[in-house]
Amino acid sequence: MARFGLGKRDVQKLERERDIEGLIGLLSHEDEKLVFQAIEALTRIGDPEGVEALMALVADPSCPELIRTKAWLALDVGMEREAKKRTDWR
Repeated sequence: MARFGLGKRDVQKLERERDIEGLIGLLSHEDEKLVFQAIEALTRIGDPEGVEALMALVADPSCPELIRTKAWLALDVGMEREAKKRTDWR
């Protein structure tokens, strides 16, 4: 996949196709907006490989703080969503 000329629609397509590897690849993109969108998509999908990639971002001291924080928050939201699913009695 080319690393230039990507946009929100590309991230949406990767999410629709559940292309975890493609989304993980975007986590190192220079465009922070695309990185944020990839983080959100991985959180919505909830695949263990994507979760591991987000955890690696959080643990990487060379990763920009804003991206690390976004990944941490996304993991927190994902964990809350899972907990709600497990306790939803409806």
